Amino acid sequence: MLNDTIIFLLAGLIGGAVNGAAGGAKLFVFPMLLASGLPPIAANVTQGIALWPAQLPAVWVYRKELLQDLRALALQMVPALIGALLGAIIMINSDEKSFVSVIPFLLAIAVIAIFLGPKSAVLMRSAFPGNKLKFATAVFLFAIGFYGGYFGAGMGFMLLAVLSASLNSGLGSVNGAKNLMAFGIQTVAVIPMALSGLVDWNAAALVLIGGIAGGYIGANITRAMPEKYIRWSVAALGVFLTLSFLLR
Repeated sequence: MLNDTIIFLLAGLIGGAVNGAAGGAKLFVFPMLLASGLPPIAANVTQGIALWPAQLPAVWVYRKELLQDLRALALQMVPALIGALLGAIIMINSDEKSFVSVIPFLLAIAVIAIFLGPKSAVLMRSAFPGNKLKFATAVFLFAIGFYGGYFGAGMGFMLLAVLSASLNSGLGSVNGAKNLMAFGIQTVAVIPMALSGLVDWNAAALVLIGGIAGGYIGANITRAMPEKYIRWSVAALGVFLTLSFLLR
């Protein structure tokens, strides 16, 4: 019991710090919850509930930047929120076998998104020039929202790429917007998750406690440390965890 408590608190601390810094918390939290003995869908739902408020400290750190363009960001968020609700509903109604079969693919998407980093925004602007970018942004945000509701590992990096491309800004300047949008996606997704009956509330509470502290730490690390070093560190550990899951 004590070991599980330490695992859950540590999972939350690491996950919250990673989320606040760049994204990809679920690459770390999900395997740790599986290691504690939780079934895959229960582990996924539990981490979704637990990591939901972990984004708030990072949003608070960037509150001044967010207030400058809050209305535009709220409009951009609509397709992402719709996608999040659909993704969460489909996930909690999936059977364990189907969910487990797509996890390696989802983890691979997360790691690729992390590795691409800023290049994703460049590729998106090249592929969708001019007015096409606005429509493409809405489609991508819906897809990211759906992914966030269904699983969500690496979602922060995907949001960074799309927001950076659509706003024509660097990753540092859109990190606050990424955190707010990720929080919105998770807020919508946790409603069906909480009502599913699949949540391990003890694990969720402990991961939450660690996650709130970690989110504040991660957001401040982002301001003090070059983004590429954070991204490479998360990606390297993400590859290790993905391979560990595939070989388990």
